[in-house]
Amino acid sequence: MEVGKFEFALQTLNSFGLPDFKGSTFRGKFGHVLKRTICVISHHNCEICELRGKCAYPYLFETNNQRGQNVPRPFVLEPPLTHKRFYLKEEWMYLNLVLIGQAIDYLPYFIHVFDRMGEEGIGRDRGRYRVASVRALDGQGNKQEIYDGESRKLSGEFRRIDLDGFTGSLLPQATLNFLTPTDIRAEGGRVDALGFPVLLKNILRRYHSLRYYHGDGRQERFEIDWAAAGKIEILHQDLTNNQFKRFSNRQKQPVLLAGFTGTITYRGNLSPFLPWLKVGELLHVGKGTVFGMGWYRVMG
Repeated sequence: MEVGKFEFALQTLNSFGLPDFKGSTFRGKFGHVLKRTICVISHHNCEICELRGKCAYPYLFETNNQRGQNVPRPFVLEPPLTHKRFYLKEEWMYLNLVLIGQAIDYLPYFIHVFDRMGEEGIGRDRGRYRVASVRALDGQGNKQEIYDGESRKLSGEFRRIDLDGFTGSLLPQATLNFLTPTDIRAEGGRVDALGFPVLLKNILRRYHSLRYYHGDGRQERFEIDWAAAGKIEILHQDLTNNQFKRFSNRQKQPVLLAGFTGTITYRGNLSPFLPWLKVGELLHVGKGTVFGMGWYRVMG
């Protein structure tokens, strides 16, 4: 399965404040602007719309399976990794967008909507910005500019990342740095001590679901040595629990989100599992991934 990862460089046009965790602000505004931009039906009700099967909005935000259950959204917004709460005019913000499988074809929608968001303003202060550039990232982190904000021209060719192309290497120990709040559940409750098998199951579950609904539709199962995974131990962990609120348009009320940030160091034969750790690094893990939650980096 392929993904596209893109870095948006945003230059502020006025002074404004943003919350500590900015993912929900960008995600909430994006959904509103996308629907207003592309919806041509007066009632704006996706459930009864005759264009539902061909529209970008329900595909990106309201994808359901045949039983009417929600399925994972095919994108991740990675918010600016800063605790900065106030921006002055002509400062810079950088955020990443991960598009998964078929959603890569919707990149022009995302760029256009981010432009509109900057014109309208985000957050309580209506912070305005311009999209100065968009760059595509490959699996090694190399960047290629594909969109210029001045000319508003988008290149049709850019690098994609093949998740099935990751390989293992000798890795007796690895530290995972959880950059954004991570909410992983096991047996109905939040996980505080993230055992390696629990993490691996979360990565695999998310990968399989995204591949089935947004990739090639295959339900291929991979041979995992769960006995070996169970032998990998937590050498050290330094985690901090975080809480923040976002306003839910579905529930019409504030919703409390929570998750941990910090580092976990695993020790054992991690080599056969390294490809999956790299997959999780791109797809994120746990709940709230569309807001940018569950983002980690692997440090050997």
